[in-house]
Amino acid sequence: MKKNVKTALIVALSLFGTGILISLCVLFSVNFDLSKLSVNHSTAPNGEASAAPNIKAEYVEKSIEASGQEITLNLISSNVTVKPSEDGDIHISYYNTNETYFELLDKGGEITLTQRSKTNFILNFDFFNYEKYNVDISIPAEHGGDLEINSTSGDIFISEIRLLGEFDIGSVSGNITVRNSTAENISAESTSGNVKLADVETAGIDVDTVSGEISLSRIPKFIPISLETTSGEVYAEDIEAENIKVESVSGDIIITNVSGQKANLSTSSGDVDLNGADFTALIFNTISGDISGTVSGSSDDYTVYTSTLSGSSSLSAHRGRGEKTLDLSSTSGSFDIRFKN
Repeated sequence: MKKNVKTALIVALSLFGTGILISLCVLFSVNFDLSKLSVNHSTAPNGEASAAPNIKAEYVEKSIEASGQEITLNLISSNVTVKPSEDGDIHISYYNTNETYFELLDKGGEITLTQRSKTNFILNFDFFNYEKYNVDISIPAEHGGDLEINSTSGDIFISEIRLLGEFDIGSVSGNITVRNSTAENISAESTSGNVKLADVETAGIDVDTVSGEISLSRIPKFIPISLETTSGEVYAEDIEAENIKVESVSGDIIITNVSGQKANLSTSSGDVDLNGADFTALIFNTISGDISGTVSGSSDDYTVYTSTLSGSSSLSAHRGRGEKTLDLSSTSGSFDIRFKN
């Protein structure tokens, strides 16, 4: 699953006005009687729509023998917690409620859990207000399959998981948290929910949000990291990255004790705060954002390139020709960088 969250949001916003007009026309055509717009969940053999499944509200527990299956969760409002299994099997528990129910499928090396609404109206936006129940899933250590989670409004929490496959996590408004876990790669996308990764081991990290905050901490492995947001703030702390790329439109970027070969930071109006950044090459591009703070080493360790039209620069008198590089460019943003041994 690879979704371009920001592109989807832009398209949705551009169509929103048209959608409102169409919705009003539809409502007017049925005299604002929403019952005439109900959509049933299945079709009878004679081709007529049948009633929604008669699934009673209850707590359900399922156990599945683990054999490296791909695991996919498609959720509306439920929060999900992923934790280690104690007996080597996969365990899934959830609540069927008066509003939603779950379909569980274990077939062809894939386990899929899908949450569905019992009141599926065309103009139903109530899924954001559904009462949140928890989905719990336990996965054994060294499980070989990928884990994919798609959520509308529920929070996602993953802890102490050792997965040989990938984490692929997406949410609209729910928060995403991954702690003390291992996976081949970690990809997380959110519209307004926050994304937090801490103490994870992986070959690569890719996080994308629109307005949600991004927080990374204690990432010890020398890996490529890509973080992208529109208006959310980005926090990166105690990280050893091979390369780190951070893109923001208006959100601020705060980097503390982060080192690596190359850092590529770009903003339109967001500011960047550096606290002991240590990179062989640090590149910063902005329109009106400022960059300030400290980089590790003496001024003689760095070769500095700066370009700004109307912003100020504390590096204008720098004459060092070191092996490290600072390359800073802006239209009206200012540069205030200090060197710290």
